[in-house]
Amino acid sequence: MPNNRARYAIGVLAELIRNLPDGCRIFVDNLPYLAVVGWPEARENGSAGLQTRAVLWNGAMTIALDETTHEIYVVRQTRESPKGPIVTIELPGGGINEGDTPRGTAMAELHEETGVTTSIDGEWIQLYGDDGTHPVDGLVFTNQHAFLLLAGRKMMDPVDEDDTEVTTMPLSKLIEMDNRNEFRDPLSPYALRRAKDWLEVNRPDLLT
Repeated sequence: MPNNRARYAIGVLAELIRNLPDGCRIFVDNLPYLAVVGWPEARENGSAGLQTRAVLWNGAMTIALDETTHEIYVVRQTRESPKGPIVTIELPGGGINEGDTPRGTAMAELHEETGVTTSIDGEWIQLYGDDGTHPVDGLVFTNQHAFLLLAGRKMMDPVDEDDTEVTTMPLSKLIEMDNRNEFRDPLSPYALRRAKDWLEVNRPDLLT
C-alpha cells in the first residue's frame, strides 16, 4: 500500500503527464521532491531533439517580520554540497503535502523551522501563488507560493533542527546579499524583492 507521500507523488506525476505532449518520458524520479521529464521535438534543421524539464515539489515560504524590530526571520543552516558543507541563509518554507493548503504549509514550516507564530490572521499577505510567476518558470514545472507575515513573534526554539540558527536581518541587508549573489536558491531573493515592492507601496513604515 503506498503511503500518503507516495500517493501524492503518483498524483503529481499523473497530472504532469496529462498536460505534456505525447511521448513524454520520465528520466529521473525522486517525486514528490524532484523528477526530470522529456518529450521528443523536431529541431529547426529537421533533426530529432528532446525537450526536458524538471518537476519540483510544490512549496510555500514565508517572509516573517519581527513584530518589534520589523527585521526578517531567517535560518542560517549548514548543508552538504559536492564541494563539502556550506552555510546558507534561507527563508523558512517547505513542500506542500497532499491535502494541505499553501498558507497552512507556510504557517507550519515557519513555526517548525523558526518557532515564530502570530495571533493576527489578517497579517498574512500572499505575494504570489499558483497564478503568479517565479524565476524558475520555463525551466521547472512547479507551483510555488510566498507569503509576507507583518508581525511575527518567536515563541519557541525550532523543532528537531540540528546545525541551524534562527536570527533576524534587515530586508535591505538581504537585498544586498542577493546583489552579491550570496543566495543558494533563486526563489528566496525573488520573494524578498516582491515583499520589498509590497511594503514600499502599502507599509513603508515596516521597511528595514
